Amino acid sequence: MPDRYDQLRREWIAEHAGIWTMQSRRAELLNRRIRKRIRMGAGAQPNPHDDNVIHPLWARRGGTVETVLERCVVLLCATLAPIGWPLGRLLYGRLVVLIPRRLRAVPVVALLWSAAGIGVLTAWVYTPDASFTASVLAPYLIAQIPAAFFSAGAYGILNGWLAVDGSATWWPVTPPLLPVEFNLALDPDDLTAPAVFDSADAEALPDPVLSGQIVQSTEPRNLVTAGLAFCLIGSVWTTTAALVGLAKALDSGLYSA
Repeated sequence: MPDRYDQLRREWIAEHAGIWTMQSRRAELLNRRIRKRIRMGAGAQPNPHDDNVIHPLWARRGGTVETVLERCVVLLCATLAPIGWPLGRLLYGRLVVLIPRRLRAVPVVALLWSAAGIGVLTAWVYTPDASFTASVLAPYLIAQIPAAFFSAGAYGILNGWLAVDGSATWWPVTPPLLPVEFNLALDPDDLTAPAVFDSADAEALPDPVLSGQIVQSTEPRNLVTAGLAFCLIGSVWTTTAALVGLAKALDSGLYSA
């Protein structure tokens, strides 16, 4: 169970959860993983039932505002991207496996802009027609390709990868480890104990970035925001074009009848 910056991501998800219960569940799942890793390292055997988390959406009861809102969002995503959503989830899982050896975060920017670029290309290719297949079915199926990349990028945001330093770049590659220098002196070791009342300043800690460690991200997320905006505009445009094509197809069908 490798540590994929779970503590940073859990903190980011908890801070940005808002009213979304599914985000609170993600933070609790990461907290359970962190506690399990600590128990495995310490050899402790506490009660595992202390790590209870919120039930998944399909198993929750009640008609709270949060539950109704989340069910509406899930139903909308399942309606618009029944193929792109599972493909995006699969793509996200394949990218996470590369962390932290090859990547240090999910390339959210690359995924979102790939979705925007493919959406623009498919919009140019799309030519509406009076038939139902060309007006509705064709753009609906073509839209699943950019939807897969957008879903993978959305999973990267929802799982807190923006908290990792370098996640707002195009391709966050893991930095190479710094070379280790062994300065072995041939003189006898100095076994003199340090002074008890030593008032000298302590040595500065190494820079976490230079030492290869990942810290909390403070980078501007302009590329992420712009990518989300382009994807949203493209989704609205595609949906509107499909609805207009459907209206034309229905009109032509009525006139022909």
